[in-house]
Amino acid sequence: MPKIQIEIQPITIQVDGPLALGTGFRRGLIHRTVERDADGFAYIPASSLKGRVRQTCEQLAKQTGLHVCNAPCPGGMCSAHQQACLVCRVFGTPGQGGGLHWRDARLTREYQNAFDTGPSVEPISEQCQDVLVSRRNAQFYTRTQVQLSRVLGTAAPDRLFTSEFTIEDLRFESGITGWLDVTPIADDDSTGGYELLLLLAGLKLVNTLGGGASRGAGWSKIDLPDKVKVNGKPVSWQDVLENLDLLESFKEEVGDGN
Repeated sequence: MPKIQIEIQPITIQVDGPLALGTGFRRGLIHRTVERDADGFAYIPASSLKGRVRQTCEQLAKQTGLHVCNAPCPGGMCSAHQQACLVCRVFGTPGQGGGLHWRDARLTREYQNAFDTGPSVEPISEQCQDVLVSRRNAQFYTRTQVQLSRVLGTAAPDRLFTSEFTIEDLRFESGITGWLDVTPIADDDSTGGYELLLLLAGLKLVNTLGGGASRGAGWSKIDLPDKVKVNGKPVSWQDVLENLDLLESFKEEVGDGN
């Protein structure tokens, strides 16, 4: 399989509603806090973005009739000693990571400026620091929620908790660069083969990020640059996705009997 260089940037993520991408830790009276970077801005970790895109790629591959391993359990996934499924060829397997580098999705400069009033000269006074922290905290708000009993369909007693969310309508930017071992489509690898085809389709299919989607949180849209680069050559992602109907032919290309 030929190895090709891939560059997809910038990737723009528009979050229409609030975002509840949890840290797994509490802070004071807030039981579920959201991710912040070192500067106090909301962000989407690369691992979370990659995991969500992998989910959509798995769903698409299954709908197309392709064999997909049982991620995320390592024991059910493809190993480095066997022929990997198409999804694992893009995202990697236990013992053999993928060749693509995913960047954390950061707030666009426009949005960072909206939450940043700090002076440009260091050091800053304690009062200015307090103002800066207060302005950046405007990205977040909290909701007090109650756990529901799945059996009774009513509120469970003594099960109040507080969750943190970002405000609505934030925009983030990310990017994907690196190398892919590709399986050419009809002996043509100039558009990135089946692997890039699946990756781009998975990116476009993402419609939620984080938790609370049933409560209106995390509804998102991913926009790709007009051109992605394949071995340094600009290629329209729309042209790549025109081959989507050929995705099911991957199993014949590699002789996958599953």
